Amino acid sequence: MKKIIYVLTIVILLFSSTSCEDFLTEVSKSSITAENSFITAEDWDAALICSYAMLQKVTGQKLTIVLGEFGTDEVRPFNTSWAAYTELMYYTYTASHSFLYNHYVYSYEGVKSANTVIDMPSNSNMSDEDRTMLIAQARFLRGLFYFELVRMYGRIPLWTTSTVDPDEISKPRCESIDDAYELITGDLEYAAGILPETWSNSNDKGRATSYAAYAFLGRVYLQWGKSAEALEALNNVIGHFNLYDNYADIYSASHKNEEYENIFEVQWSHSGYWGLEGSLQSSYWGARGTGGPTAGGFGWGGFGPTQYLYGQYEDDDKRKTEFFWTEFNGVVQSPPAIKKYYDENYQDQIEDDDLNYVYMRYADVLLMASEALNNIDDSSGKKYEYLNQVRTRAGISSITENDGLSKSEFADVLLKERLLELCCERHRRFDLIRFGKLNEQVQAAYAGYGITVGENQATVYPIPQVAMDANDAMNENNPGY
Repeated sequence: MKKIIYVLTIVILLFSSTSCEDFLTEVSKSSITAENSFITAEDWDAALICSYAMLQKVTGQKLTIVLGEFGTDEVRPFNTSWAAYTELMYYTYTASHSFLYNHYVYSYEGVKSANTVIDMPSNSNMSDEDRTMLIAQARFLRGLFYFELVRMYGRIPLWTTSTVDPDEISKPRCESIDDAYELITGDLEYAAGILPETWSNSNDKGRATSYAAYAFLGRVYLQWGKSAEALEALNNVIGHFNLYDNYADIYSASHKNEEYENIFEVQWSHSGYWGLEGSLQSSYWGARGTGGPTAGGFGWGGFGPTQYLYGQYEDDDKRKTEFFWTEFNGVVQSPPAIKKYYDENYQDQIEDDDLNYVYMRYADVLLMASEALNNIDDSSGKKYEYLNQVRTRAGISSITENDGLSKSEFADVLLKERLLELCCERHRRFDLIRFGKLNEQVQAAYAGYGITVGENQATVYPIPQVAMDANDAMNENNPGY
């Protein structure tokens, strides 16, 4: 995929003068529009790259990386001197929490860039095929950003146009989360019907594909509570990908964008400069007490897996050793440190590793399909087949109909399998909300900590207060906040 630095083209296009002769002529800012700012397909693609770039901020920026993890049984902060961390763990956060504000703003920045491309004039200077493909990618991205928002905050404002009409600046929250989900699924269905199964040009690897759109469509429908629709979407993906034999290959920089198990990855690349193009996954998830990345060690040690998580693995489960370190460079890790995000080439580089963020992988698709089948009381046996593909790779015994599990018992097995397979990948909070077990699992992992999860805290975060203050049309936050 083209370097994110290409995004600077947008700034140049929007604010440069048209010619040297006109340099001293003041141009009305109201005359700067999409029609006169974007000329070629490459210009519009630069706007699209702005939206792709926001995926980095939403999923892997230092203030958003733990959302979806903290406040669950899976991940806890070890740097308890930082109130922002402990507030999320102990459910004492407010609508003024900075992590929520950052996630909210970044998500809407992604929406804004996507809307600019979606509203592309029909007479743009490019082929119909190029225009359609750019819009399909933009709708895929808008669907992802709105899904990030609705599952975090519930009812949210829905901006679907790039207009700067003052009447469009302030918007009320949607009447129902169904309104948001209908927009999201409409975007992803559109994208799935147009995007290619893969991009033939290696420079385009990392862009959205039809398989990615169908996989996310399945995830969205499942979170929405529509299992039949989720299964229909996921069936378009099942059989087209595989599971790596070696777990490390899932996350390794040497296997980026292979489209073998990983269906969609947020793009990062080591640049040699702190805070430019590299990911911070290795720095932030790394082993603790080894000096930190600036000292040739590995890991800030601010947060990591809980002892509860590690204790859920059977001794013969391959993932117990493949996903965790109990010791690193002679330093005991207790609780064990997560091993998934180890960059063997740049582990000693501060926030500049070469790892992509795996946003969607095939193991998740199989487990989602198994969940959907169980929800609709399917009797074909496929829910066991899909579950056991994941368990077999882990080297643990299969679950079969002979085990006589009820529907709810199978759901419990499946929820635990998602924990074991997808730990520390930004799924756990939303899985527990979907299964209605967030508070139950928090209490199981932190017995005696005195953590109280409010009724509404078990489903959504508050709309960030800064966003409430800036939008006159939003006059109420989520209940309990």
